[in-house]
Amino acid sequence: MFLQAETQFGLNFLKTLPAYNESLVFSPISIALVLSLVHTGARGKSKEQIGDVLLTGASDDQYVNHFSFINENIRKGENGVESYIANRVYLKKGFTANPSFLSVALKNYGADAKTLDFTTLTAVREINTFVKEATKGKITEVATKDTVKDALALLINAIYFKGDWQDKFDGFSVGDYDFTTYSGAVKSMKFMREFSSDRHYSSDDIFQVLHLKYADERFRFSVFLPKEKNTLKQALGKLDAKRFQYLIQNYKKTFMNTDLPKFTVEKEISLKRSLEILGITEIFSDSANLSGLAENIKISD
Repeated sequence: MFLQAETQFGLNFLKTLPAYNESLVFSPISIALVLSLVHTGARGKSKEQIGDVLLTGASDDQYVNHFSFINENIRKGENGVESYIANRVYLKKGFTANPSFLSVALKNYGADAKTLDFTTLTAVREINTFVKEATKGKITEVATKDTVKDALALLINAIYFKGDWQDKFDGFSVGDYDFTTYSGAVKSMKFMREFSSDRHYSSDDIFQVLHLKYADERFRFSVFLPKEKNTLKQALGKLDAKRFQYLIQNYKKTFMNTDLPKFTVEKEISLKRSLEILGITEIFSDSANLSGLAENIKISD
């Protein structure tokens, strides 16, 4: 029901990120799930701003039901696909959160609550261990003593995914080829090159898209490549939810050659900066109303 709005949120967030000369990665659904939790505890203008940016027109029940459904289904990887999501609320020792908020967080998001003394290294280790275990060791640190010592509460979300391809890559070669970055610079990278194979493919006047299905068909890796007349910046400027969904849904088997670069991406991104650009400002200010979570608190980042 809210697929288009959710897709547009992810694209809007992407377009707020600085034009790095390096690769970046972020999870729109991870950000949306945390925002949905904050929306549950927000009131007044704080709640309205999140609603306008994330799922315009949704009622409180629709918010919870929609993201509860997503949260549950991400956990159900099958056929060689591991898909896991972990949510947790950490509370500062002596700090009291609204019991109804904690109840919704646990029932609908699987987010249990734990109380810690944020001024200790023990608390930092506990938080980092939780994330490390949830991501099978891929993310080892999200908290330091300096980042959590003044916090009253932390909303933690971690997503892990690993899957087998439905159609495995056969008869491919590996070599060094040119790759054009966002800024237009060209650099040599290792590519996997597969010749003459049937792959799922879609295109329009701006993008061509390669769709690689996992063994669990509910999951897919789609690679968007701007057509030659468009730079990546120009192409992203024309990418909205309607175009995205068209390209995702309207594909067909195509006999083709495939070149994919090998890459590893790690990135730390400030949510506050991007969310404020999108119009979510109140929750970061002294006038924040998060009384459904607790009195007299605001979001730091």
